[in-house]
Amino acid sequence: MTDELDLASEREELMRQSALYRQSKAAVREAEPTGSCLYCEEPLSDGLRWCNADCRDDWERERKRR
Repeated sequence: MTDELDLASEREELMRQSALYRQSKAAVREAEPTGSCLYCEEPLSDGLRWCNADCRDDWERERKRR
């Protein structure tokens, strides 16, 4: 018989996985390619989001501060 602690642990894990999934989907929607760098707005080829790693890192750093 499963005890209450096991059930609570399973529920906690399901909630954690659900939260991580929702967060990952939100991050993908927020960072869709627009034709220009999401940080410095430099024009880019289709499908790219940032012009270099520095812009990407700065963009991610600013998003984490929100």
